[in-house]
Amino acid sequence: MITLATPLYQAQAAVYQIAGKPLDDESVQDGELLNFLGSHLRKINPSVLEEQFLLELKRISSRGLHTGRTLVVCTDARPADFAYLRQELFRLVMIDVDPETSRKRRVLRGDLSLGATDHVTETGLQPADADLIIDNNGSLENFDSAVWNLLDGLPT
Repeated sequence: MITLATPLYQAQAAVYQIAGKPLDDESVQDGELLNFLGSHLRKINPSVLEEQFLLELKRISSRGLHTGRTLVVCTDARPADFAYLRQELFRLVMIDVDPETSRKRRVLRGDLSLGATDHVTETGLQPADADLIIDNNGSLENFDSAVWNLLDGLPT
């Protein structure tokens, strides 16, 4: 799995390190900070996340870590990334979850702050943009089952 937002998570870790409060758990997010970093990094270089993503794909490819057909799972693409991903012939699967369920899950994860769901880095995704939609409003077990059904249905 390659995380498109790796540069954002690296920047978040650096900010916390500089502030003297290093993050103990890499999965915990400061949503407000990530919204800020995402918008400002893209202001400096609109393609920063895509460029880093492509470098990681090339690094993996050069190490011979895949053979034949490759499945790349990117869990954090945003609408600003779609044109690039389509250009690179990726198929987009939208994970649909209502904002309240998402908020509750981020609280349970222990996020330091919750990013705004209406922030410019979070808005603009339309179901019509996706090749497939997976519902994530039920239990996590139901979601897990839906993902495995998708994976099992992929051609080999």
